[in-house]
Amino acid sequence: MPHHGGHDPGAVNGNRLEKDDNLRMALAVRDRLQRAGQRVVMTRSSDVFIPLAERSNISNRNNADMFVSIHRNAFDNPLANGYETWVITNPPAATMRNAQNVHNEIIGIGQPPNNWTDRGIRQGSFAVLRATNAPAMLLELGFITNARDNEIFDRNFNAYADAITRGILQSVGGGSVTPPQPPPVTPPPTPPPSGTAAIAAMQRTLNERYNLGLVVDGICGPITRRALARALQTELNRNYNARLTVDGIIGPLTRAAIRLVRRGQRGDFVWILQAGLLCRGWNLNLDGIFGPITENAVREFQKSRGLSVDGIVGPLTFTALLGN
Repeated sequence: MPHHGGHDPGAVNGNRLEKDDNLRMALAVRDRLQRAGQRVVMTRSSDVFIPLAERSNISNRNNADMFVSIHRNAFDNPLANGYETWVITNPPAATMRNAQNVHNEIIGIGQPPNNWTDRGIRQGSFAVLRATNAPAMLLELGFITNARDNEIFDRNFNAYADAITRGILQSVGGGSVTPPQPPPVTPPPTPPPSGTAAIAAMQRTLNERYNLGLVVDGICGPITRRALARALQTELNRNYNARLTVDGIIGPLTRAAIRLVRRGQRGDFVWILQAGLLCRGWNLNLDGIFGPITENAVREFQKSRGLSVDGIVGPLTFTALLGN
């Protein structure tokens, strides 16, 4: 389902890549469909490239009842915006019915200004629509080149994943959408008192790695959180040539440069995330490994801030975590 991947980033807006948004949404829809009792075959479940013809072949080999290709749109004019569904030219009735089910659910989410501009159901001769035996559709989930569409995608991510799932279930005739169930968690721990050894050790590590000159006082207030934001900007510059000013302010340029951090990853970005959670009161081992304990802490933090509770750390979660 998720288009692009691997060496093919798809549409690009700064450091935001279409392939990442496509995969994240496809995985969310897959999980919902599986909870509804549906068998789901993915064209990819990680950041790998699948040749165009093979995407249709995967569907055809598995005798799929329905094929859904997830995309983000793009255009030279950054004002271009909205959601659209594509089907093959002169589509069969079943294809058009399925597309209408999904399209109506997606457009029906929320009220302006929180929902997509409706660009309609369009017909074209895309390869995956031509070569797939099952009724096929291609979803363009807003323009990655439009700031408002990106905000809508991020803010309403779970709602749109639910909507796509409902539309698919209407088409295949089975199951209902149930919200994702996070793993059981205990209430957030009481923030550690000032002067704790863990925070002091974290401040010393920040000084050693990033030459920040922090006072090692064991107090995790705005100064330390801004130092963590500077560390994040430094790593974005080192790893992705983001060319950010290292000022500790998570503004639009820094948010656009942030890549998703999720379970299974290791390294400096995970360490900064864990240090930010420590600052916000979660007692974690700062080992740079994004395992189940870190994921649970992320979910708890997201819930406490009214964010989408998906355990994946992107621009909104990092901003809430490291901002003042």
